[in-house]
Amino acid sequence: MFNATHPHFVTGNFTPQNVFLGDQEYGLALDCLVKACTDLLILDSDDSDCKVLLGKRIVEPQPDWYVGGRMKPGENPEQSIARLVKRELHLLVEPSRFRPLGTHSYAWARRQQAPMDNGTCDISVVLTLVLLPGEADRIHMDVKEYAEFRWFSISEIIASESFHPALQASARDIRRRQCWQKLVGEVQSGCSAVSIAETAKQLVALRNSSN
Repeated sequence: MFNATHPHFVTGNFTPQNVFLGDQEYGLALDCLVKACTDLLILDSDDSDCKVLLGKRIVEPQPDWYVGGRMKPGENPEQSIARLVKRELHLLVEPSRFRPLGTHSYAWARRQQAPMDNGTCDISVVLTLVLLPGEADRIHMDVKEYAEFRWFSISEIIASESFHPALQASARDIRRRQCWQKLVGEVQSGCSAVSIAETAKQLVALRNSSN
């Protein structure tokens, strides 16, 4: 149900070209292409009452609570978000520590490049990262990208209309993944059929719920 990694298939000898586009060229590219992005939810633990560290972005197209950005050619999602975390949060994390959570499709009415009202469209891979002890204290946000960072509970994100619906969907996905992990653990440890059935019912309810 929840993959440990994203499959990344390389056909032939692919070599990234590392071409830089100016704002005008990049704006034209956004008018005709859907860009790939990676977004991250930073967790303080794997527990059911975990908190999520979110950054308030100050740039279009997503001036909302999220951490992430555009992928580069040749990167897999884990490599992409590791690069972005190093650049924007000044935190060095091995790509293998990021866990895939889901994917989202976006159409934004605005963007950072002129003409801003042309908007942009994205396909985003959402990942999670559980911080190790002391890592939270080493996070330093890029003030050109973020206004602030704050911890939120999963319940706060789901309940508040101030968060983007995609972020709320990701928070619900975290709850579903936690319930799935609980179910697998109960099966592997030989818990009672009654306990396993109850957890399975909780998982079904979470899959069908928007709360």
